[in-house]
Amino acid sequence: MFKTASLVFVNDGTLEKKSTNIVHEFLVTHLTLLKYDVEKLVLTTDDEKFVASQLNELSKQYDILLVLGDNNTILKALARLCDEDLSLTEKVEPKHKCVCDLPSKAKLLTSNTLTYPVIYFQRIFILKEESAKDQFKEVLKSHLEQYIAPPLYKKFIQAYTNGNTKSVIDSIQDLVSVNVHKEQDFVTLEVSSEQLTNVVEVEQILASRLNRQFLYSYWDQESLKKVLDSGDQHIVKSLEVIERCMATYGPDNTFLSFNGGKDCTVLLHLVYAFLQVNYPDYKKQIFCLYVQGKEPFPEQEEFISLCQIYYNLDIMVVKSGIKDALQEVLTTRPNLKACFMGTRRTDPYSEHLDDMQMTDPDWPQVMRMNPILDWHYSDIWDFLLFFKIPYCKLYDLGFTSIGSSTNTVRNPCLSYFDDKLNKQVYLPAYKLMKESEERSGRNTVRKS
Repeated sequence: MFKTASLVFVNDGTLEKKSTNIVHEFLVTHLTLLKYDVEKLVLTTDDEKFVASQLNELSKQYDILLVLGDNNTILKALARLCDEDLSLTEKVEPKHKCVCDLPSKAKLLTSNTLTYPVIYFQRIFILKEESAKDQFKEVLKSHLEQYIAPPLYKKFIQAYTNGNTKSVIDSIQDLVSVNVHKEQDFVTLEVSSEQLTNVVEVEQILASRLNRQFLYSYWDQESLKKVLDSGDQHIVKSLEVIERCMATYGPDNTFLSFNGGKDCTVLLHLVYAFLQVNYPDYKKQIFCLYVQGKEPFPEQEEFISLCQIYYNLDIMVVKSGIKDALQEVLTTRPNLKACFMGTRRTDPYSEHLDDMQMTDPDWPQVMRMNPILDWHYSDIWDFLLFFKIPYCKLYDLGFTSIGSSTNTVRNPCLSYFDDKLNKQVYLPAYKLMKESEERSGRNTVRKS
């Protein structure tokens, strides 16, 4: 859970100290009310290289950075931080007064009444000093509330009413919170916990204990709609690709390539949310193909098993190359016409792909659907962290791209000496700033 924040004031010497102190006091007060531990740093410089190095170091120590001051210096530092050219891309809407050039990976938090949007990259938020109070109250506060809130995993489990229902409920109350919704012929159990493993374990217990009384399980529509209605342009475009696929082929004729990695986890959540909200009567499991490599990580296998229950998946495991695995699944299920894939344009050999593209002529023929093709590494982690999506625990141990356990190591770019612990540690994957370093640690012989 996120809990630390640093206020960074970049002062080239022209900012008035009094106004800076007023803004500082306001932000410290309100961040503290949100339960963040806050510290302040003033950088008196207009050297973007130095500012970038300081932001990079602070991002390792703190969960959230709020940066105010000389926007020209800050934006150049941000571009340097995320490894982009300094010839930046204009992307701020004309209705805002602060029309300026931004790094392509940067995003905006806006509202209809806000003059200056909040610019952010990962968990670095850039505010305009004279508008900081309005920016915080109108858009940033709710954003930071979401980050600091603990995850809550919830499912609704429906079963026919029977005399043993009460004893079953009593047996799971130590693992989850339970709300019971009774109807004429069946009962719906709303189970929730901050621990994904508890929710999954309870669903398995209920399926076993209730046996034929167990009907099906489903998610809270409100949490799914929050994702679908977010307005984030990457999410909007991805949903358009998913919608086009479903309209063309239908849910029964599509499947998903899933190996427990961060990208396909994002994809799985988007597809699941889309189906639950837009096809509410579709009760079948999502069919997934898992092409299992040699010696997968145990943590990866564990996460896939959790997802199988949590997302109601029908997973076919094939231990072969991708081409042979695809042939096997299409032979077994000839009705399948399209495959959702978590490919991103920065993946090897994916630079020129389209979001909807048939496999090559010498491959088994299936339409490849690539809804997250144009997502950056930072977009993946923005999504997973903001919406509290469960992900493989390897990413919290310093892995950024997962292959075989024999040729994948922790990303050396995330190695960091922690002064408080007085030892070398690995930062979690979401702390990586440069997308070009994502695959560092792949195709590396592990030391025994």
